[in-house]
Amino acid sequence: MSRIPERQALQPERTSLSWQRTALTAMVLLVPVVVVAARLESWWLVAIGSVVAMGCAVLVLGVRHRFDQLRDDSHSYSPFPVMVRVAVVTVLGALGGVAAAVAVMLRPG
Repeated sequence: MSRIPERQALQPERTSLSWQRTALTAMVLLVPVVVVAARLESWWLVAIGSVVAMGCAVLVLGVRHRFDQLRDDSHSYSPFPVMVRVAVVTVLGALGGVAAAVAVMLRPG
């Protein structure tokens, strides 16, 4: 990864965009999970999925702050905190999908 003040490459911008896409994808994939959970009347899963989807939305919108940081040539900023948050949200979304699948399989009738 290039140092931000030198700007020899666009790696920081590409990293931010890739994590934004990951958060957006996780948010889009959570919508069917929440819908299935609502149809199964699994309200705890609906609540958790909704909170995680809102977290994804905040991360997607928060990338604007990251781009403001990248325009500041006087400081070096790490993408690590954002990557950790997106990874956590993605893992929670995946766990929600697994929980929805288990709820469908265990549903009587």
